[in-house]
Amino acid sequence: MIKPVKLNLFIVILCFFYSLKFNAESFSYIQEEDKNLIDYTILYHRTTNSDSEKTITFKEFKTMPKSNSFGVVNGEYWFRLVINKSTEYKNFIAFIPTHNIAKIDIYEYKHNTLNYISSTGNNIKREQLPVNYKFPAFKINAKQKSTLYLKVNFPKEANFPLKIISEKEFVTFTSNKQVLNSFYYGTCIVIILLNLFFYIKFKDENYLYYLLFLSSLMFIFLLYDGSLVHLFRSNTFYFKIEFLIHLSAAIWFMLFSIKFLNLNSRHKFKTKLLYIFPIGITIFYIFYFATNNFTIAAIGDAFGITLLPILWLFGIYYLKQIPYAKFYVLGYLLLIPLAVFFMIGFPFGLWEVNGEMLIIKIASWLDMFVFTFALTFRMKNQNEKNINTIAFLQSTIQNSNGGINNRKSLTLTIPYHTLLKENNLSSKPLTLRELDILKAICEGLTNNQISELLFISKNTVKYHIRNIYTKINVNNRNELKNRVHVFDK
Repeated sequence: MIKPVKLNLFIVILCFFYSLKFNAESFSYIQEEDKNLIDYTILYHRTTNSDSEKTITFKEFKTMPKSNSFGVVNGEYWFRLVINKSTEYKNFIAFIPTHNIAKIDIYEYKHNTLNYISSTGNNIKREQLPVNYKFPAFKINAKQKSTLYLKVNFPKEANFPLKIISEKEFVTFTSNKQVLNSFYYGTCIVIILLNLFFYIKFKDENYLYYLLFLSSLMFIFLLYDGSLVHLFRSNTFYFKIEFLIHLSAAIWFMLFSIKFLNLNSRHKFKTKLLYIFPIGITIFYIFYFATNNFTIAAIGDAFGITLLPILWLFGIYYLKQIPYAKFYVLGYLLLIPLAVFFMIGFPFGLWEVNGEMLIIKIASWLDMFVFTFALTFRMKNQNEKNINTIAFLQSTIQNSNGGINNRKSLTLTIPYHTLLKENNLSSKPLTLRELDILKAICEGLTNNQISELLFISKNTVKYHIRNIYTKINVNNRNELKNRVHVFDK
């Protein structure tokens, strides 16, 4: 019989995927329908020093690439948008779902002259926008044939995936997107808080690294889907914060993967080599800021994104050896290939990608639930091992009480294991981890040495030492060693 909690979770997941599927199909249908309602062509011209509003109409315009992107060849472009056919609808909305357009100046070509209409883009204040939308957007009157010229400034990748839909459908589309984004980001926040609670409760760094990675990933999505545009309008820092978040995501994903798969104890040298990635990304970004050459930043992003499949391959390699590796592989089964596809295609313009990011959000949503369950499973698995070990040791100790010789032999081989049950030294039995740390302290090891020996952080070592001090009622290491020495005698 399926438990109510699992059943409810299954229903929620089913409803979420259905709503995403409905939204995707709905938008696809809207676009297909509006193509029949409005016929337009768009051509481009890369700006040269001789171009101006007076001469641009005489310049040669070229057909747009299939990817609707010019990749790292950024700067200023002119686009000629020709509305070829009037339709039963009069008003349409043109929008460009990409987050790195600084400014678009919109002109109408009429009576052999260019007449300025309005401007949109990230550098334009919200109250001055022709359409109050996160991405650049403007209105089109399709009652009669018209020609618009768009002067566009791309400070980073030159991505221009123009979409045109009716004003009525635009309202429906934006409302649906807002609902889905609210649901997705709400889920992210809940999972982040849940992992924060688990980290505080269990002091397991897996939860900390995962919540920091998920937080970075959430901010990447907030940037790419335009949710943060209004917050940073007309602020140049907006175009720099993306690099900081990319670097943060790479660092936390690497640390989480190393900790979750315990790579530090399995491949110590190879694990150290992984640190080349965040260092390399940082170097690329520094050169970008020094030269303002976006190609360098794009190479840095491509270099950084290769870290994901490399670590994923480690998970595949350990599928049969580590019980919880299957969750790692499953959790990133969609997210890593889609992230590579997106992060390579977006800056280089190899194929069409834009800020809608619907599919990659679905992959991220799957990742959140798989890893929340996986971390809980991992913790439960480790606790069961500890409980079984403690039970075995306690059974060994009890069975040894039959003779004096056996007791003496046991004292010589495992003198500390009596602390795992009720004893005269500690107010409460020690845990297996506390016992390991107690042995290390009595052997004279420092916190750093204990951390390296047991593959745990220094903060975790300090946490367990405080617990040992409390249980044995001492204040420092010398008192602890004396108490244990007297007890051992």
